[in-house]
Amino acid sequence: MKGRIKNIVFDMGNVLTVYHARDYIYGYVQNEEDYRWIKDHLCASVEWLRMDRGTMSDDEAVASVCRRMPPHLHETVERFVREYRMVQPPNPPMERLVEELCQKGYDLYLMSNTSHRFRIFSRYIKSIAYMKGIWISCEHGLLKPEPEAYLDFFRTFSLKPETCFFIDDTPANIEAAGNLGMDGCVYYGDVDELRRCLQEKLL
Repeated sequence: MKGRIKNIVFDMGNVLTVYHARDYIYGYVQNEEDYRWIKDHLCASVEWLRMDRGTMSDDEAVASVCRRMPPHLHETVERFVREYRMVQPPNPPMERLVEELCQKGYDLYLMSNTSHRFRIFSRYIKSIAYMKGIWISCEHGLLKPEPEAYLDFFRTFSLKPETCFFIDDTPANIEAAGNLGMDGCVYYGDVDELRRCLQEKLL
């Protein structure tokens, strides 16, 4: 495997960007009960997955979610979806690593489960500028860790799995990639640990 890797594939949320779900949600609510409503019935909803798959619009998702939400949270749901991730906290250590990998000659790619909002908020993610190719789920109708999502990614950019290395914060996504021949490692928020993994796998 060493020496054959030419392409580094990055997830976005909690990899290229810093995202702490509890803190983020609490920017919209004031108590634990409302936090759980947003966390469970919006962020972990079927509608959220459908937005990421590209089969449901933001407006459709908001209307569907609000049918089971307390009325006092309806405006919050609409605002949360409209503003989601428009503020991207910088992740300087990861930005430096991305730049270094690019300078070393690796081709960098993004593979992310995300909705059409990505095309708006991605301009605030510094690392995106280094990506040779961008694969987002909503534009392909597929979600990680579905095997077809990875196969579609390889086809889209004419890549061989064995030449790619995948970095994602979800173990199931790394396992699914490995089952199709793309090695990788789980990123737990420690860039130094990720560097050690890359040195072991790539050098």
